[in-house]
Amino acid sequence: MDTLALCQHAVQEGEKSGADEIEALWMKKVNTTVKAQLGQVNEAATVFNEGMRIRVITGKAAASIFTYRLDQSSVSDAVKRALKAASASKKDPNWESLPEPGVYPHVTLWDSAMEDIGAETMAEPVTDMLELLPPDVTAYLAGHEVELTYRACANSRGIQHEDKGSLEALFLMALGILADGVTPEFLGLEILRKYDPDPAKVVTPLLDNIEKFKKPEKATSGKSQVIFSPSALEALLYYTLFRAVSGENVVRGKSKLVGKEGQKIASSCLTLHDNGMDPRGACAREMDDEGIPSQDTSIIEEGILQGFIWDHYWAKRAGCSSTGNAYYDWRATEMSLRQSTMIIHPGTFDTKEIMDIKDGYYVLDLQGAHGSNPESGDFSVVCVPAFRIKKGEIAGGVSGVMLSDNIYSLLTKMDAIGSESRVCEYSILPHVRFSGVNVATK
Repeated sequence: MDTLALCQHAVQEGEKSGADEIEALWMKKVNTTVKAQLGQVNEAATVFNEGMRIRVITGKAAASIFTYRLDQSSVSDAVKRALKAASASKKDPNWESLPEPGVYPHVTLWDSAMEDIGAETMAEPVTDMLELLPPDVTAYLAGHEVELTYRACANSRGIQHEDKGSLEALFLMALGILADGVTPEFLGLEILRKYDPDPAKVVTPLLDNIEKFKKPEKATSGKSQVIFSPSALEALLYYTLFRAVSGENVVRGKSKLVGKEGQKIASSCLTLHDNGMDPRGACAREMDDEGIPSQDTSIIEEGILQGFIWDHYWAKRAGCSSTGNAYYDWRATEMSLRQSTMIIHPGTFDTKEIMDIKDGYYVLDLQGAHGSNPESGDFSVVCVPAFRIKKGEIAGGVSGVMLSDNIYSLLTKMDAIGSESRVCEYSILPHVRFSGVNVATK
């Protein structure tokens, strides 16, 4: 029995057994990873995860069961256990229904070449990256990963859909050796939907940044212009703005953006979408984990708040429609609401233009972003690595630089957005420059 048919079997079993509603989501992930630490390949493994989540609703009470046994008999038993659990669960007066079918986008997310690639082939780009490093640069960690994802979903309201996707990541974490120590750790990362590992694309910019950092510069406290790399910007936004636009946090009153739709909350140069259909995105897919079609959702248009991201449950509570943002967390074994691929629309500034400031900082990555307050928007982060910019040029590396501000204030301080974007883990972002940012130094 194919996987979609097995999901349909679970739905039929639930309906026959008296469930008001039932949903079955089958998932399979295959991760092949090759890693090297301290210059030596020391790990090559393929990990398989496969199972089915069954959600049953009876009398507005819901329960979920996850089973790794995928024969018809075991799935039938799991449905019965879910029904029993639902009958003992507390009713949710806010429950309305499971979602109904929609029109699914056709998104090219699959590269058949990745299905047949083994660890031996994947090791070659890792060793190539290591060989490109000069003697005064040490690789802390290098790796190559291919992830294959397969899903099928069916429910008692007519949803029946399946999709699949492939993803490749090539990464390197390295530091430079100095006469009196070492530089901070630098990260090189390429995320691709089509198998095409290019070690030079990862190594070359990383070595360039390490070389620039070797010239030390002194940092000074005060308000300054600050340029965020895509990686640094994602780290900050992930723990602040991305959570503030979650429909669950909006309904719970845990977002400062409640009731601000149609209001200007950011610089006019900022346009932000959550696009689950952009094939470049690492989280792109045809449907969410409730079977709702992925969408391109407008969050901010030219600084004006347009709306939020929703799964089906919280959308119903708010009287609106899901944006296809339900995700099943394998580790926590629970549904959650989160972004698909957050995309800041690129601006018109090339690299030279965005760096054209008299004095300021260029931040490659952040530490401590996870400690930001998503409700208030306050954050205090350490910039590692970071550079001092003088007269439009990178003057050298700086240490001990901290940024303390509020994300809602920061959004109004954008004064330039780069014309080129980069694919990150949860987003596709350009370089962004801010003015008047609070900088503190040791």
